[in-house]
Amino acid sequence: MADLMVGTSAYATADPELLREAGIGWVRHGFGVPFADAVGGELTEQYRERKRRAEALEAQGLRLMGVSPGPGIGLREPDSKGDLQLTWHTRMPEWFGPLGSDQFLRNYQAMCEWLARDLRGIVSAWQIANELDIEQFAGPLTAEQACDLIEHGARGFKKTDPALVVGHNPAGSERAYYFFERLFQREDSLLDYCGVDGYFGTWQAGGPENWAERVAELYELTGTPVLVNEWGFSSAGGAATDEQKRSGLSVCDMKTWYHTCGSGHTPEGQAEFVAAAFDALRSQRSALLGVFFYRWEDQEKCWQCGAPDCPAETAWGLVDLDGKPKPSFHAFKEGVERLLA
Repeated sequence: MADLMVGTSAYATADPELLREAGIGWVRHGFGVPFADAVGGELTEQYRERKRRAEALEAQGLRLMGVSPGPGIGLREPDSKGDLQLTWHTRMPEWFGPLGSDQFLRNYQAMCEWLARDLRGIVSAWQIANELDIEQFAGPLTAEQACDLIEHGARGFKKTDPALVVGHNPAGSERAYYFFERLFQREDSLLDYCGVDGYFGTWQAGGPENWAERVAELYELTGTPVLVNEWGFSSAGGAATDEQKRSGLSVCDMKTWYHTCGSGHTPEGQAEFVAAAFDALRSQRSALLGVFFYRWEDQEKCWQCGAPDCPAETAWGLVDLDGKPKPSFHAFKEGVERLLA
C-alpha cells in the first residue's frame, strides 16, 4: 500500500476510461448483509448483485475498497404534520441480534471473516461501516458500541487475511475524538489507517484550506496514515439566508446550505474548491494513505428525503447525470497530477 490511494464512490456503470483519465484507480463499493437467515447461510440476491458489480469494476482494472454493512440509516421523512424528521431504519436482520449485543458482535465478526474469504482477490481494502459517530448512521448505538462493532469487524477481516487494509471513517463530529482515542491509542490496534470524512464549506464551516490542518491533526493524534474516505463540495444549492439559518431547519427542508465558501455552490465554485483542496492535501502528502472523492456522478434525487430539487445529495459529482465531465472533473485531474508529482 505504498502508493497513494486515489478513489471515489461510483456506480458500476461509471466509465472506467474516464475514471482513469481523472487519475482515479480505486472505487469505494458497499455491501449489505450477505445472508438471508444465518452467517454462512443462503445468500441474498442483493449481495450477489453487489458482488457481480464489484467483479465488473475489478475486471476493468480498478481496485476496490469495500464498505462493510452498517447498522442502518436515518432518512428524512414527513411526520404527521408534514415536517421532515430524521427516522431510523435498521438494515440488520432480526437473526443478527439486538444492535450492540454480544450476539450482534459475534455475528458481525463472523460475517467479516466470511466477506474477506468470499471477496478475496476482488476487495483489498475495507471501510468498516460508515460514519458511526453520527446519529444518521449509528442510530441507537452508543460511541462505545460503535467502536465495539469496528473492532470486531477489523478482527474478522484480519483473521481471514492479515494483508487486508482496514479502517473506519468518522464523519468528523466532536464524538469522533472518542473513536480516534479508543481505536488508535493502544498497542493492539488492528486498524491500518485513520479514516475521516469532511465537507468544509458545505456540511461544515470552513473551506478547502482546512484539509491541511485536519490531516496534520489526525496524523499527530493517531500516529497512523490518514485516509480521507469522503471529501467534496456541492455544485448546487446556494447559501441560506440569515433567517433560514435561524430556523434550524435541515438542508432537505430549506433546499439550500448553511455553509459556503469561495465562489459558492455552483459548478465553477466546486471546481475552485477541488483545486484548492488538492493544494492543501499536497502539503500533508507524507501523512496521507489516500483520498476518496464523494462522489463520481450527480444523483437524480436526494437519498435522504427523495426530492429531485434537494441539494443535500444530488450535486456532488465530478460528472453530471449524463456522465459528462463538470468543471470539477478537470480540476480534480490536475489536482491528482500535482498531488502525485
